[in-house]
Amino acid sequence: MGDLFGVVGWLFLPKFASDCVLQGTHWVLARVAPSKVPALNSATYNLHRRLSYVFVIVLYLVYTMYNAEKDLGTNLYQLLGVSPSGYSSTELKRNFRHLTLALHPDKNPGNEQQFIHVQEAYKVLSTPTLQFVYDRAGINALRCQSCKTATDYLLAAVPGRLGVYVAFILGNVVLQVFRFGVNGVYWRYVAIGAFAVLELMIMTGKTTPALLGAMQFVVPHRTGFEIAQILQQAMVCFFIALNQIGPQFVPQDNVSTLAMARELLGTTQSTNAEMHAKSRRIANMFTNTGHHSKLAGELEKEMLLCSTLGSSSQFHRSYTERLNAERTQVALEK
Repeated sequence: MGDLFGVVGWLFLPKFASDCVLQGTHWVLARVAPSKVPALNSATYNLHRRLSYVFVIVLYLVYTMYNAEKDLGTNLYQLLGVSPSGYSSTELKRNFRHLTLALHPDKNPGNEQQFIHVQEAYKVLSTPTLQFVYDRAGINALRCQSCKTATDYLLAAVPGRLGVYVAFILGNVVLQVFRFGVNGVYWRYVAIGAFAVLELMIMTGKTTPALLGAMQFVVPHRTGFEIAQILQQAMVCFFIALNQIGPQFVPQDNVSTLAMARELLGTTQSTNAEMHAKSRRIANMFTNTGHHSKLAGELEKEMLLCSTLGSSSQFHRSYTERLNAERTQVALEK
């Protein structure tokens, strides 16, 4: 449900929020520096609108990332009050003993599930094999009942992790089929491949990749697997933001532009045919007056040239005016 609200938020909130930011900014400018308030639909006004939109998208991107980290919930290290980067067995035992005494069902009825959860967390973090798997593949990887070694656990977790990337790829294919998210298509596939390699390095490596090591300064209480999940969410949010921001600086012509051009071209061709016929009739009238036929032919050529140039200029003006009007309408609707 949270993911659904996130998608809806990305679809509707940025435009609403950017309109509020733009109106608020112009309200302040009107009272501080009235001469700086741009006219509606002017170039400066449109620039302010685009910058407001970018500001809101970036702010919402940061919020989404913060929310993604919070949605991971409390991990086993946080539960037992130790750091993923290192702790002593004495510290782990002391914290475990304190929690079990505080949550024991005999003293605090109703906390049975929390008590069991603390015991499971201690079992994982006090067993090197289970801790290794937990750090690299998450709690779901430990559900394998027949697994004995770390390799068994990690191999059992591979199909589930591959399913995540297959879902990413299928989602991109669907977006391409329906012509959504046209900005950064190539880089989306590159990012998916890069994250697959990164997760493979996490699962098979004995040391933490440098990127995750840097991220641990930002979220020191998260495991390598959890940081990879946060980065995956960052990837998705970044490309959504890119497709929100891209059209603001690279205008996309409306699909009806092609139909409009065909309509204008057809009208112009009809007008040209009518004007050419009138030119020939006038030239024939000139010939019947008894003047030299060569002069009549030159007159016809001049009239045809003038009619063609005139209709072409009219076509260019009409096309430009309608195209600009359509672009303005699209910009106002965004």
